[in-house]
Amino acid sequence: MAGGAPPSSPGFSGHKKRTIIVTAVLFSLGVAAALGVFVSSAIYSIVRTADELDESRAAGAVESALESLRSQMAGTVRDNAFWDEAYRQLASPTRNAWLIENWGVPSLDYPLYDMALVIGPDDKSLLHYRYGKPMDGRPSEYFDSSFARLVERARSPDSLQGDVHAAFIGTADGLALIGAARIRPFLQGISPPDPYVLIFGKYLDSKALNETARKFNLRGLQLTNGRVEGTIAAPLKDVEGNSVGFLSLPSERPGTLSYERVRPLLFGAAAVLLLLIIGIGMIGLLSVRSLAREEARARQNSLHDHLTGVLNRPGLAEYVEHLAIRDGQRSAGMGLYLVDIDGFKAINDLWGQQVGDKLLRAVAARLTKNLPLGSAISRLDGDAFAIVAWTNASENAAHWLSAVSEVFAEPFTIGRHEIEIGVSIGVAEAVLAGASFHHLLQQAEMALHQAKHGSGDTTVVFSPDLEAQLSEQGKLERQLIEALDRRELKVAFQPVVDACSGDICGVEALARWNSQAGPISPEVFIPVAERAGLIGMLGSQILEEAIAQGSRWSELQIAVNVSPLQLRNRYFAGGLKATLDEFAFEPHRLTIELTEGVLISNTDQAKRSISELKALGIKVALDDFGSGFASIGSLRQFSFDRVKLDKSLVANIEHDAQAAEVLAATINLVNAIGIPVTVEGIENRYQAEFARQAGCHQLQGYWFSKPLSKEELAKRFLSP
Repeated sequence: MAGGAPPSSPGFSGHKKRTIIVTAVLFSLGVAAALGVFVSSAIYSIVRTADELDESRAAGAVESALESLRSQMAGTVRDNAFWDEAYRQLASPTRNAWLIENWGVPSLDYPLYDMALVIGPDDKSLLHYRYGKPMDGRPSEYFDSSFARLVERARSPDSLQGDVHAAFIGTADGLALIGAARIRPFLQGISPPDPYVLIFGKYLDSKALNETARKFNLRGLQLTNGRVEGTIAAPLKDVEGNSVGFLSLPSERPGTLSYERVRPLLFGAAAVLLLLIIGIGMIGLLSVRSLAREEARARQNSLHDHLTGVLNRPGLAEYVEHLAIRDGQRSAGMGLYLVDIDGFKAINDLWGQQVGDKLLRAVAARLTKNLPLGSAISRLDGDAFAIVAWTNASENAAHWLSAVSEVFAEPFTIGRHEIEIGVSIGVAEAVLAGASFHHLLQQAEMALHQAKHGSGDTTVVFSPDLEAQLSEQGKLERQLIEALDRRELKVAFQPVVDACSGDICGVEALARWNSQAGPISPEVFIPVAERAGLIGMLGSQILEEAIAQGSRWSELQIAVNVSPLQLRNRYFAGGLKATLDEFAFEPHRLTIELTEGVLISNTDQAKRSISELKALGIKVALDDFGSGFASIGSLRQFSFDRVKLDKSLVANIEHDAQAAEVLAATINLVNAIGIPVTVEGIENRYQAEFARQAGCHQLQGYWFSKPLSKEELAKRFLSP
């Protein structure tokens, strides 16, 4: 082997290889450990940040609850202190009895306050009631020292500008939210006499705390004297801004607790993950995963609604198609439920689109959380949601409708707003084997249309009869168009009588349609006119005929009910003035009757329209008061010339003592703010006499007369 190369040394070569392997392993383990520490720290930082965000949101919720309590108390005091009748009673010989009846006795079970006081200019209490009973001793002995400063602020000159002061004050029976305001006339600019102060108080007892916790979803809310470790606390401040207590909410920090349990596993998992990634090629794997994530994200975005996160229309269609072809389920049933939020546009108009968007997200979240397994949620567009439910033999539409109804039974809290919403629901059902999404959607949309615009339930299940019914409605729309073109609709007049004398003092003009097939009820053709956009033409014809005929009855007032859609027309007041001028009809003899739907849908627009009518000298009345949500505040805010009580208030008074008390109380309440009252729906002598003695001014109903033609009315009531 001379001249050949020397053999290599096996010992050195093996040692070198082992050194390289050990170094690589140690390096990998070091990188894995470092990565484990980094990942663990990053996860810990994330969960801590999440917990801090949760605590921040919880603190905001507690602050919102406090602000809501203060605003509610201030509003209650303002509604009662800025009251013409209360202002007049200060100088009345019946003052004390009036104060007890209106503020003292209601403190027994009124949900907004537990105690009521009226402090005179000499610091003496004219009224000092708690839980419906008078209290012994002076207020200064019952409240802490900040009570006197609250009274002083209520007497300050600022109080004449509408300020209401509310603060948390200690009492002999615990902490209470106290509101105070100077009693003054409702209209500003009228200086009241000596400063009398109205004070309402609500105890922060267990009942009030539980109600606040339920309303704002603050589980574990409690009242504490100071800040408690491990809780989120909001201070309760007195008149001077000093903390007199705290609303405390337990801080759960679920993310941090969970992290502490799994942290040891994270280090090991990070090391194992690193070794695996090194083994199969970290760069290639990351590239593949990145592409997959991008594809999944793009697909997610294309099939889900960007606002709420639930499925969109294409996503729901794909879900139904996949559901229909699953093996072993072809005999099962499927239901499509279209849910439309009633009055959503009014919510947007009243509080803004941001609140509307938050409400949609809250609805989607509650549907996702509360509906049973086996359902898919989708937002189709606007305020319309769809629910697809896969059902078996033991489940049917009633089962799922009950589940959907429960979702909307509780109000939604959006910031400081508590919003109660109603929904209309259209349902279509099919067997999975023959399910076509687009056909099912078309049927559900027909059912939803009927639910929103029909005269019956707000929930409709599609049936073959519904298609025929909708076709019939279309036919009725075409007939109505032809009838309006031929001016076939006529006006009937129902007398309104003076409650004291029994003489006719006015009439209400009512639309009547005698078609070629026979009479058609206003409850049928008025909604058809509104849906078809014909209500403006119909209303104009009825108003014109009523004014034309009323111009021949110079001694009578004429009342005409106007649809909310008519009032939204910016040219309505101008067109009405032209009609009055054409027939030389005195504006003060015309009363436009509005239902509360006008007030709820768009408050600002309603104010403008009503102001335009009153500027012309036309009177405006609120119709059907007592059948919905219109309040005493609404009567003051819109300055109605008359209030007509709904016939449901009088329907059963001869058989139901409580119904009679409610009717009498409602009449007295409206009279107290100086608005004349008309009671409609009078069908017998007892009802007429009861309403008259209760203090109403006018009566209307079949006891006096059914609606009559102009000839019948003139012959029966106006002939000499």
